[in-house]
Amino acid sequence: MGTEPLRKLNIGYWPLSPTFTSAGDRRRLVFWAQARGHTIVTDLNQSVDVIVASENSDFNSPYFARKQVPIVLDLVDAYLSPLNSFDDLARGLAKRITGHLSGGVKPFSHHVRDFCVNSSAVICSSSEQEEIIKRYNTNTHVILDSHHEIPFIDPLKSGTSISHTNQILWEGQPATIGGVKIISPALSRLSKTTTLSLNFVTDEKYFQFLNKYIARSTRGLLEKDLGQLIDHVNIIPWTPKNLVECAKVSSIAMIPIDLSVPMQRLKPENRLLIMWRLGLPCLTSPSPAYVRVARQAGVIAVCNTLDDWFVNFNRLLSNPGFAFDEIMAGQNYLRENHNQTILLKKWDLAFESVMG
Repeated sequence: MGTEPLRKLNIGYWPLSPTFTSAGDRRRLVFWAQARGHTIVTDLNQSVDVIVASENSDFNSPYFARKQVPIVLDLVDAYLSPLNSFDDLARGLAKRITGHLSGGVKPFSHHVRDFCVNSSAVICSSSEQEEIIKRYNTNTHVILDSHHEIPFIDPLKSGTSISHTNQILWEGQPATIGGVKIISPALSRLSKTTTLSLNFVTDEKYFQFLNKYIARSTRGLLEKDLGQLIDHVNIIPWTPKNLVECAKVSSIAMIPIDLSVPMQRLKPENRLLIMWRLGLPCLTSPSPAYVRVARQAGVIAVCNTLDDWFVNFNRLLSNPGFAFDEIMAGQNYLRENHNQTILLKKWDLAFESVMG
């Protein structure tokens, strides 16, 4: 296995988004298939060589019962670690009522667990998730997202200098924005001595329920979480171009996380790697993935207390040389551990393991 390249595959895929616009589509399976020349089809009636399920799949669909066709589950998020049993059952019930899932009603994590058991392989996005998944499927592969859509901004080659604008960048989906509330006392303290701007590159609206129902304003959420700091907030719609432009005028990036939520605590290191790719030093909460990567890269990054956040924000804003060293350490880590060659090989190995 692995001595010869895979033949060109016809891959049946149940995507996260119909047009592959979701990051979980375009940065993962779609990225690999396009680079290797494989064909992805979403017509579930077509003949295929292998089937890939996403988190949005109806795990009980007859489509997954095809004989002799291997099934791969790309499980990006930590659905095997629900917030609590009530939330887990509510998610399973809601997906059944709305038609996302067929079959009997049970906690959503049980649907995911059973599908892991019945899959030929499971792909996840962090070693922390892998430990849990391997209880149900030993053929598990850890593959991070590709960030090829975002330019690698090397300060040494680009000729750009580190920004000293006291602008702090946050990037991501509104579902993870609640972590900012936890560090708001440190940001308030910082705002008393520094003229701050907080740039949020994200969606201006989000759905409160199953990413589809009950629209809410992201600014309204931040007003509730940040109080008077809302006057320092700019919300910029997420596009690769807007993210790059915002990074160019920002001094630091931040990724605060509500670690009491298992889905957030077990997220992989993708967002930290993106900030380094954009040429920014970044501060994070002490999630397992961020602690692991910060240690391997040799950067401060992780803030365990509000005092840590305040001190490290000040240190990065007041000491350009230190900020530059942090960026260089992060980017050296990227070059060695997160490049296209490594990612493509990992996808190759995952599919080789099920194609025989």
